[in-house]
Amino acid sequence: MKLYAFTILYKGVKVSTLKAGYDLSSFGYFQRNSVNEFMRFTSQIIVERTLVGSRASVKEQGYLCHVYVRADNLSGVIISDHEYPQRVCFTLLNQVLDDFTNKVPANTWQTAEEKISK
Repeated sequence: MKLYAFTILYKGVKVSTLKAGYDLSSFGYFQRNSVNEFMRFTSQIIVERTLVGSRASVKEQGYLCHVYVRADNLSGVIISDHEYPQRVCFTLLNQVLDDFTNKVPANTWQTAEEKISK
């Protein structure tokens, strides 16, 4: 069981990444940059295509992407392997998005520039 990425995004006119974390230690040194770009791009596309107020799990290139877009357009994406339990992913998404909401005011989400922690 492995989590590869956790991303918090805002779904406005354009989907913007507010915070992201990646665990690329299981990939080779020369693969890490392309895997990071794949995960960043996939997270943005999945949020863009997911309806507001819904959850989904999407299989993409051997990974399982879990997405939750809340009614306030704050979104979270977890990219994991197929063994990671779906229920745990959605519980984690819900908890982290609630914590993010408590620490970062909603009026800053729309104007935030993409800030990615690696």
